[in-house]
Amino acid sequence: MMSMPVERIKNYEHMGLGLFIHWGLYSQMEQGEWTEFIHDIDQRKYEELINTFTAKDFNAESIVKKAKNMGAKYIVLTTKHHEGFFLYDTKGLSDFDVMHSPAKRDLIKEYVDACHKYDINPFFYMASYDWHNPLYKDDFNKYLKYLQRSVELLCKNYGKIGGLWFDGNWNKKDADWHLDELYGTIRKYQPEAIIINNTGLKNMGKVINPEIDAVTYERGIPDTINHGEKSQKYVAGEMSITLNKHWGIATNDIDYKSPREMIETICHGKKVGANVLVNIGLTGTGEIPIISQEYMKMIGLWMKFYGQAIYSAKPTQIKAAEGLRDFVLSDGANDYLFIYDIKVTGNSNVVLGGEGTNPRSFVGIDKKIKKITWLDNNEQLNFLQNNDMLTVNATGFRYGTDLIVRVAKVDFED
Repeated sequence: MMSMPVERIKNYEHMGLGLFIHWGLYSQMEQGEWTEFIHDIDQRKYEELINTFTAKDFNAESIVKKAKNMGAKYIVLTTKHHEGFFLYDTKGLSDFDVMHSPAKRDLIKEYVDACHKYDINPFFYMASYDWHNPLYKDDFNKYLKYLQRSVELLCKNYGKIGGLWFDGNWNKKDADWHLDELYGTIRKYQPEAIIINNTGLKNMGKVINPEIDAVTYERGIPDTINHGEKSQKYVAGEMSITLNKHWGIATNDIDYKSPREMIETICHGKKVGANVLVNIGLTGTGEIPIISQEYMKMIGLWMKFYGQAIYSAKPTQIKAAEGLRDFVLSDGANDYLFIYDIKVTGNSNVVLGGEGTNPRSFVGIDKKIKKITWLDNNEQLNFLQNNDMLTVNATGFRYGTDLIVRVAKVDFED
């Protein structure tokens, strides 16, 4: 039998939806976060970008409020990406930090303070793979002390944090990363912090250390989540999704996902029991691009109606009729029916497909149902229950509305 999650992991799963933010020197070039490496830019020339990093348009409160309106319960912000540039005051650890740029502001402090003000959990992304520090290649054990010290600063100087999100161990997959020491530092100063280490595209869902609290599925769409071995602690799962093909801002990448794909991915994440991180890249001066703001608003509209099922409910063994993508979550008190491919109601002149009966069936609900209502408008639905089989008439969206995946709340008899 799978062990029960500890309290911090349970709380993390209830967050449900997060916002991932990529921002660094690379953002000024607007061609992706790996531009230094992939475009083979001379390191000295690239690192001169520190001299033009002003952060003049970075408003942490505005960004956090937009994340909250999107329905995010936590934010993961890049404190240092692979380029090696820190967005916080490293207190002399490095001169390649924001305090040595024209910005001269501890941007991570501003971010954390805004998160605390608006009841958002601040998470820190930290790249373990580093292109800037020569110790990474020349003296790896010394580099690990540098990495540990940089993490210690984050854990000691910013109050309570939600967690740390590491990325890059996959670059030296056979190396001894001294993870017990690194994670021990976190547990010393932030015992309730969630520890995540991105295992990369080739090792999605892998648990690399007993202190790991959530496994990652980078841009993956898993059918199941690895919650750990039965004899070990329960771990959560997390999927990430980008708006286009890049994590950092890339102005010439206009291959944006449809809002349908974004919403359906969020739903799929909860179907399999994973949190979902929606990624945006800030501009070089620290703003959310307009197109990213619009996506956040659309996700926020959906979450306004259906967020309670995303936050509180977990996967069930209830099955939809064969051939349908519908599924059911439960929060213990109520079940939630996630219904796909609902049409919009029109009339004889504008027929949109949602006018007739639309029966959807489920097997495995063994409690007596009192009522079923759409969460978006409280309309009660007609249904027939026979033993553990339920058939419900999933009515169409009201003309003027199409929320892609529609969710109904099931209330049971006492």
